Amino acid sequence: MIRVFIIAPAITVRAGLRSLLTDDRQIEVIGEAASPVERFEGSAEPDVVIWSPELSTVQDVVFDEVTDLLPGGTTALLLIHDDPSLIEKLSGLKIRAWGFLSPESTQAELIAAVNAINEGLVVANPIWLQYLSNGQTFRGEGETEMVEALTGRELEVLQLLALGLTNKQIAVRLGISAHTVKFHVSSIFGKMRTTNRMETVNRGFKLGLILL
Repeated sequence: MIRVFIIAPAITVRAGLRSLLTDDRQIEVIGEAASPVERFEGSAEPDVVIWSPELSTVQDVVFDEVTDLLPGGTTALLLIHDDPSLIEKLSGLKIRAWGFLSPESTQAELIAAVNAINEGLVVANPIWLQYLSNGQTFRGEGETEMVEALTGRELEVLQLLALGLTNKQIAVRLGISAHTVKFHVSSIFGKMRTTNRMETVNRGFKLGLILL
């Protein structure tokens, strides 16, 4: 059972999230609060905290308040917001795992994200992960080697590699030549320091570069 605690200022948002999550029998909502300062005292320690702040700018101090709620680094955080630049703040938190979803995400995406970050994975749209760096590097929680940032096209190719498509199939899907796909795959291997597709896809999932 995954224990979830919801933080959202609007009671309608909290009720909506609770309703969406109750359809998964493996998820139990153990409590909720309107703001990070309302501690979940009396509740069991959550596995995942879902934080859906108002769509205004989120201050650094508020991030600090939220991370104070994540005891011992054993709790994962799922942020629901429409500003993907906040991913950079998330990536800097010393927590077990994190995820970022748009407020427009579906019930299936919400449930999948909760399950994934509970397993220690990073969850976000691969395109949004480019907010982490522009030509810089990225690493997931627990990673010892840095991964050079992938281009938008390389992220698309990586996503299709995860689906098991061949170079020719990827070429057709993206409207490019198989030779170009081969070039992108080789570049991905180099940036991710991997030697084959399976290793690359596995690391892509671990780093949150592959959309669930």
